[in-house]
Amino acid sequence: MNNKSIERTDRSDHTRGEILIWIGFAASFFFAFLVMSLISGELTPDQIGAIFTIGMSVGYVNHGIVDREKKMIFIGALSLAVVLVSLVFAPMFFPLGLIILGCGLAGSGFFGRSRTEGFAGIYITIGGIIHLLSGFVPGFYETMYEGYAVWAIWMVLVGLLFINISRETKNPATYYLGISLILVAVVTHTFYPEILFMSVGVVFFVGMGVNFVYLYRLLGRTPKIGEIFSFAARALFLHGLKKPIDQYNILAILIKGNIGAETIIQDLMSKLEPRCVPILLLGPTAPMQVSLIGTAKVGWITTVSSTSDLKYPVISPEDPTSVNIFLNKTLESIADNMNPVVIGDFLDNMIPHMDESLFYKYYADLASSARVVNYTIVFIVKADIHSDAYINVVKRFADVIIENREREEKGKLVREVRVSNQVDNIHTDWEKY
Repeated sequence: MNNKSIERTDRSDHTRGEILIWIGFAASFFFAFLVMSLISGELTPDQIGAIFTIGMSVGYVNHGIVDREKKMIFIGALSLAVVLVSLVFAPMFFPLGLIILGCGLAGSGFFGRSRTEGFAGIYITIGGIIHLLSGFVPGFYETMYEGYAVWAIWMVLVGLLFINISRETKNPATYYLGISLILVAVVTHTFYPEILFMSVGVVFFVGMGVNFVYLYRLLGRTPKIGEIFSFAARALFLHGLKKPIDQYNILAILIKGNIGAETIIQDLMSKLEPRCVPILLLGPTAPMQVSLIGTAKVGWITTVSSTSDLKYPVISPEDPTSVNIFLNKTLESIADNMNPVVIGDFLDNMIPHMDESLFYKYYADLASSARVVNYTIVFIVKADIHSDAYINVVKRFADVIIENREREEKGKLVREVRVSNQVDNIHTDWEKY
């Protein structure tokens, strides 16, 4: 694996980890906001603060689990325990949980993990201290307005926390979420303090939605609504791949039944990152059956006659050498900063012209080339028209195998998919779709 591949893999791993961390925070704060919305009239300001702090502590425990940081897990768990005890016996002391969490993160950040975490800890500590001191100021919570003032200050600190995080992650979604929280907190506190919680909650969850869309697009995993029920979209995006397509070398999609290869080719092209250049090696699927994107390179491996007027090269499936020459020249024409992704059902036209030993050698050489040169190739093969010996060869060298089949169940034809992903160690049983 070359340096570019390692860099892409590290970036993808970091993005997946960031998604899991934000899912934890979004879920924990969702329940906190839900509880506050449903029974806020029955809660004291201290109890509301305790519930909010529980959400933050749970989020950081999840953060530690995702990053495998025992210190963060311990800090979050200790903060959670302190807040739960205070919620039961003395809610006014809930800010101690914030102070413990903030001091722990600040110490861990500045003396080890990262300065970003350290500053996050400082913001949380300041918020905890403000809450703690306000609880001992006579008459501070006698009016709702004064109580909201404390929360407005806290939301400004949370906004600064998001802005601080975005400086390390280079995530524009969290940066603008932080700015939005600050603006909404200040404006609502100044003019409509009674809608502070609702306004901040709306901004938070809209911002989280934008954040998730941004992160999933970095992974190349944002399916269009109309594609959710297609075979390729379900297999690739619900449980098949953990990384963008171009971060795998060899994928084999085996289809049985009435699933058209052109549908899968179209699905795959729609999921490619902007950095990818699709190279279509088509067989039974004709070029005019596929809606091509501007950067796509096309070769048609077919024996169809009267194709002289086509703008795409036509290559005989009886001549594997010519296929390799076309592929190599096309790969050489692609810029260094772009990632080639070969997609096609060309093997369906080539297999009938090869015996098993010749096909094994050809396929093995093609797979080795993909790994050595470091490009992605997606073989789409109609598994029910070839003998098992050929299909087993296709499976033998693939990093990811996605199988689709049709079978009859209670008089109805059902479709099922199964995924075997050796790279990410994902193996599923047959599932209906």
